[in-house]
Amino acid sequence: MPRPTAVQGSSDFDRRRLRRLHRNRRKHNLVETPFYLAIKWHTIDVIASFAPFPDTFFQNCQFDFLCATPEKTSYPLQGRSPRRRNGEIMSLDATPVTLGKEPGTAQPAGRTGTALAIIVVVQLMLTIDLMIVTVALPSIGRDLGYSENGLAWVVNAYGLALGGLMLLGGRLGDTFGRRRIFLGGIVLFTVASLVGGFAMTGWWFLACRGLQGVGAALVMPNCLALILSLFPAGPERTKAIATSAAASSSGAVVGLLLGGVLSTGLSWRWVMFVNVPVGIAVFVLAPLYIREQARIRGKFDIAGALTSALGVALLVYGLSHAGESGWSTVSVWLPILVGAALFVAFTMVERQAAQPIMPLSLFRDRNRVTAYISAVLVTGTMIGQAFFLTMYLQGPLGFSALLTGFAFLTTGFALVISSTLVIGLMQKIGERWMTFLGALLLVAGNLWLTTLSLDSGYWGTIFGPLALTGVGMAATLIPATEMAGAGVESDNYGSASSTYNTMLQLGGPLVLAILVTVLTSAAKGITVPADVPADQADHYVLTASMAPGFMTATILAIGVAVTSLFIRRSTPAAVPVPA
Repeated sequence: MPRPTAVQGSSDFDRRRLRRLHRNRRKHNLVETPFYLAIKWHTIDVIASFAPFPDTFFQNCQFDFLCATPEKTSYPLQGRSPRRRNGEIMSLDATPVTLGKEPGTAQPAGRTGTALAIIVVVQLMLTIDLMIVTVALPSIGRDLGYSENGLAWVVNAYGLALGGLMLLGGRLGDTFGRRRIFLGGIVLFTVASLVGGFAMTGWWFLACRGLQGVGAALVMPNCLALILSLFPAGPERTKAIATSAAASSSGAVVGLLLGGVLSTGLSWRWVMFVNVPVGIAVFVLAPLYIREQARIRGKFDIAGALTSALGVALLVYGLSHAGESGWSTVSVWLPILVGAALFVAFTMVERQAAQPIMPLSLFRDRNRVTAYISAVLVTGTMIGQAFFLTMYLQGPLGFSALLTGFAFLTTGFALVISSTLVIGLMQKIGERWMTFLGALLLVAGNLWLTTLSLDSGYWGTIFGPLALTGVGMAATLIPATEMAGAGVESDNYGSASSTYNTMLQLGGPLVLAILVTVLTSAAKGITVPADVPADQADHYVLTASMAPGFMTATILAIGVAVTSLFIRRSTPAAVPVPA
């Protein structure tokens, strides 16, 4: 019976190629290394995804076809490997091979759906980690001997590394391969989580939190970049972006709840260990369902990487401490001043760079700039609201940390449930009016919270604003994420994603510093009435000082509404047709 012919691109085809390669290993000058044995027994698609091996190894093994979709590959897979001319792969008959650089190189529907699920799980894990440690801080402090200042660094170490290296992570993906950097970041994040769970000293745990932030900075910007690459512009991309935005926005709420459950039911160490099985699963599955994307060639922008990393890290550090220490403190204004100066220098460097880490052309699009402004204001308003309400719930209302986490689920549920409605409505009315409506919901929620008093209850005064905030976040951040990636050339997907994510990271400390300053200033002028019991005096001052803070958040939400009026109605971007 004749042997059936394997179809190019199928797993049977890959296995037969590997067997033939094994028979001819002397011809290809290969050695029986562990990596070669892995090639022998696994499909090519999994092995070619591994980061540490240079392109020349795969070229010599005739694996270059993995970078292209089957219909774009014009050279035969038999015989010697293809030649290169001016960095372009050539077939044996000197015909250029198109490597699928057009935006949104499509995969089969089942693969893209699974790929999106993997990316969303990763985004959820990373945003959960921003908040999951917060609830466990008292237990961590007792076991590892942290002071109050040391506990602040447990939170800041992750945020500083993430915010400072976000731009670098996005450009590394554009330059060296988005899946490659994505997987490298997953490995670093998972290992840091595992080692951090066994921490016996404060410095040990702090170093692992910083490494978690570095890993997250490599992964997070490449999540959106991979979505832009996997899904062509259109309704499917919009749905994918909406799912991604919902996961990122609800991660902080889930982190508060999960941190309370793990630290209360098990141990604070599980807030680190919980990442390990997720990281391992992603590392195994991602190469199977996410293809490597085309990479840009050229000189890497080292000066831009250094100035952006230091500048953003100093800005995040200074702003994070402004509310607690005051704007006049040297440890606050000096980092902000130096960070701003470095950011000016970074802008000058980017003007001259051949391949800038953050192309300034991204800021020429009015819709994209509006998306950046919305990201800063909406994220900051959400974090400020969560900060104030956490103090109120655990103070005057006497909620435990675990119950506080459950209380914030209202925002998460409202955000996730409304995301589908937002997608459909946005396709009818456009990003401008969707953002405007979302901003009005944020205004209503924060105005409602200005009525808080010592006698307020959760269901009467807090549940409704949290629900409005969840829907408002979905209605503002989904259009913002869509506009941040719209019309961007495929070579700059990573840069566009990292710029948008950096704005999200800067929004939290910037707006929170402003709101805490308002709260602190208001508290100084409050007089406690005589009829308030002595044990309730501090609660009265806290509650009364929150009203100006929520009013400031309302003004910022109005700013989002005004900014949304400058959004142009988007038109589908033209997809270049290969010659």
